[in-house]
Amino acid sequence: MAYKTEFTTFAVKKGKETRAEEWMQTLIARRQECIQTLEREGMHYECIFKCFRGDRMYLSWFSVQSIGGPDVQDSPHPIDKTHLEFWNECVDQDVLPEDHEHVVSFVPVLVEQAVLQRDVP
Repeated sequence: MAYKTEFTTFAVKKGKETRAEEWMQTLIARRQECIQTLEREGMHYECIFKCFRGDRMYLSWFSVQSIGGPDVQDSPHPIDKTHLEFWNECVDQDVLPEDHEHVVSFVPVLVEQAVLQRDVP
């Protein structure tokens, strides 16, 4: 397998829930810009999920990406800079992220072949 699948959950800082909602709305409104960044990062698929546990908001990222792709921190894309600004403002760095262990994927052969072909130079 030439790609990795990740699912990680991050706590939103208390009192920053409204800003986190604005962040998600910004990404939705600028969806096409977000999609344009995926190629550079070797990202095949990315989803963001939101949930509440008690009074705490959490955001989770699910991704399927090439191994060793460039980091979003080094991106020249304006939407990535906006994304990181929101991230730094909203994600609670005092709460350890929750990494979900990948156990198994069920992917149709044609989809997996398409993902693997994207990694061929």
